[in-house]
Amino acid sequence: MAPLNRRQGLGLGLGLGLAWNGSASAGLAWVQDAGTLQGVRRGAYRSGGRDLTALVAQPTVSDGPMNGAALVLLHGAGGIRRDFGNFYGNARRLAALGYMVVMPDYFGDADGGRGSDDPGRWTEAVKDAVSWTAGLRGVDPARVGAMGYSRGGYLAGEVAVRGPGVAAVVGVCSAGNVDARDMTHRPPVLLIYAAGDPVVRPVRTRRWARELEQAGVPVETHVVDVRRHGFFEAEWTDIFDRADAFLRRTLL
Repeated sequence: MAPLNRRQGLGLGLGLGLAWNGSASAGLAWVQDAGTLQGVRRGAYRSGGRDLTALVAQPTVSDGPMNGAALVLLHGAGGIRRDFGNFYGNARRLAALGYMVVMPDYFGDADGGRGSDDPGRWTEAVKDAVSWTAGLRGVDPARVGAMGYSRGGYLAGEVAVRGPGVAAVVGVCSAGNVDARDMTHRPPVLLIYAAGDPVVRPVRTRRWARELEQAGVPVETHVVDVRRHGFFEAEWTDIFDRADAFLRRTLL
């Protein structure tokens, strides 16, 4: 299956029962004013000649098991305003373990303006978000991971294997499109996918896992027994718990 473009992914995702973590009000509140959300600040980083929004959940402990590590958390084709509700509560849980969690608006439409539909621009925006995250106070640049859902999972993996900066990857309901000869870096990868995903079909994720393994990339997989492209709150909680366990072993 060819990768979905942004419009295709959004159109397919609207009817798939995506659940917001914690409360639907989290997504709505951020759309209105990110500054009203406890534990998250709004920052900006430069990419493609413009400032892009990044929502940051800073560590809430100084002695947690993951202090010094950071996670760049990438939204899917619906944009950051759609996926933030899924990410918010889990990002705060990770921050309580010491992670710096950065949620970049790589589409550039966080405020309802005109965003980019150029996949090349998205890639650059993710790279720039990784570099910006690595420079944040308290972050060890060698301990930056990337996790993405759907389109964000594609970008997390593709950026990680094409260049330096990402030390571990978690892709959720995603795959990738990079030739082995273009994989210059080989960080460990965890792929989490739905057994009956109608958007990014499991065969595509499994093929990407084989391609990574053949190129020498360490790969783990986990299957969620659902037939949707989206997840409900308890399922997201389990996914983030699995991601945390993986990152604790790989962001050493």
